[in-house]
Amino acid sequence: MSELTRLTAQLGDWRQRPGALVERLADALAAVIERGGLDGVRLPAERRLASELGVSRATVVHAYARLRERRLVLSRERSGTVVRSVGRRGRAPGTQLPQLHRLLAPDAERVDLAVAAPPLDELVAGIAVELGEAAELVQPHGYDPQGMPALREAIAERLTRDGLDARADEVLITSGAHEALNLITALFVGRSQPVAVDAPTYPGALELFERAGGRPLTVAGDAAGMRADALAALLDRQVVALLYLMPGCHSPTGRSIALGRRPALLELAARHDLLVVEDAALDKLRFDGPLPSLRALAPERVLRVGSLDKLAWAGLRVGWVCGPRATIARLAALKAARDLGSGILGQLAALRLLRDVDTLRVARVEQARARMEHLRGELAARIPAWRIDRPQGGWSLWAELPPDAGVDGDALTAAAARHGVDVAAGSAHVAGRERVSAIRIAYPAPEPLLTKGAERLAAAWAELAP
Repeated sequence: MSELTRLTAQLGDWRQRPGALVERLADALAAVIERGGLDGVRLPAERRLASELGVSRATVVHAYARLRERRLVLSRERSGTVVRSVGRRGRAPGTQLPQLHRLLAPDAERVDLAVAAPPLDELVAGIAVELGEAAELVQPHGYDPQGMPALREAIAERLTRDGLDARADEVLITSGAHEALNLITALFVGRSQPVAVDAPTYPGALELFERAGGRPLTVAGDAAGMRADALAALLDRQVVALLYLMPGCHSPTGRSIALGRRPALLELAARHDLLVVEDAALDKLRFDGPLPSLRALAPERVLRVGSLDKLAWAGLRVGWVCGPRATIARLAALKAARDLGSGILGQLAALRLLRDVDTLRVARVEQARARMEHLRGELAARIPAWRIDRPQGGWSLWAELPPDAGVDGDALTAAAARHGVDVAAGSAHVAGRERVSAIRIAYPAPEPLLTKGAERLAAAWAELAP
C-alpha cells in the first residue's frame, strides 16, 4: 500500500465532518497528525492529494494552509509540506481512545464495535435508589473523598470473600477504574519515568502514563502473559516507576496471566522495590470464573483496581482501588483536592448491586460468552484470513491481520468507518503507537448488530485486501 493510499485511508469518512469542504479536510488531516502517526512525514503534493480525494487543488492548498496556522506542518520551498513532531505530550485529548470520539457525534446508522462496555439492559435497568437512602450512610453535607463507608465495607467484604482479606480503610471509591488509574499515575509516575506494560494493553492507561510525562515501555509476553525474563531484563537496565498488569482478564485480548508465572513477576517486583498496579476491571467477566488476585500474594506492594462498570453499566462510573492504608490515604487526599469525592447516587446504586453481584455476574458472563461466540463465528465465516483466538473473558476480540496482506490496523479502522462500523486500531493499544496489524472488536451489542458489523468489516477488508 502506497503512502498516499495509506493517508487517504486514515482520513476515513472526512466528507461527513461539519463545515466547509476545506475545513473538513483540514480537520481530518489534523486528526491523523495529532494521533502521532505522521511525525516528520512529508505530505503528498497538493495536486496528487487532490486527485486522490477527488477535490480541487485549491481545496488541498487551503487545507494545508490551515494546518500551518495550527503549527502542525512546515512548508518550505523544494521541501514540500512536512508534519511537525507532535511528541507524546502534544497529542490531542483522547488520542489513545479514538473510539470515544464517536460519542461526540453519535450516528444511529453506525454499528459500534469500538466501545467495550455493556449496555443499560434488563440485567441492571431495574436498579432504583432514592437520595434519602443516603441519610444514615454519609455526613449531612454529603462530602466523603474516600467514598461512602457502607460501600467501602461492602467492597472490602466482597474482596475478602475472594481471598484478599481487605478492610474498609484499605479501599478508595473512584469515578470508575479509569479515575483510580489516573490518581495512581498522578501520585507515582513522574516526568520521563518508565512504566512497564504489556503489548497490547489498555489504551486509557497508556494515555494517562504519557500525559503524566511517563514513558510506557513494552515487556514481551506470550499466551501465558508477561514473561518474567523480559521483565527482569528491563529492570536490570533502568529504574521503573510501576508495573501495570491485567492478570485476571486482559484488555484487549481477554487472556489471563498463568498462575504459575505470577510468583516470578512478583519476586522481581519485590527485588526492585517496584509498585504493581493490578487492573481487575474485567476479572468478574472471566468465562470460567475469576482467578486469585495478585494482591493476595503481595499486599504490601500491589494496588488492585476494580469497577462495576464492565459488569453492570459504564454509566455508573463507580470504581475503587484497594491497597495499603498509607497509600490509600495519600490517594484519597489527592482525590479530595480534585473533586471532593464521587457522587452519592452512583455509590448507592453500587451498594445495591453488590448485594446480589454473583447473580449479575453469572447472567452477564453468559451474555458476553454468547455474543463473543456469535461475532467470532460471523467473522470466521466471512474473513477466514484473520486470526482471532478465543478470549478467556471480557468484552473484546483481538483480530490479527495476515502480515502478507500489507494492511495495518489504522488503515482498516479508517476503511471500516467508511463502511459504517467502528472498531479500535491496534496501534492505540501499544506504547508509542507503533503500527500494528491488528484491530480490537468489541461485542457488547445485540447479535443482529454484531452480524451487521461483521458484514461491514468484511466489506472494508475486501476494499483494502481484495
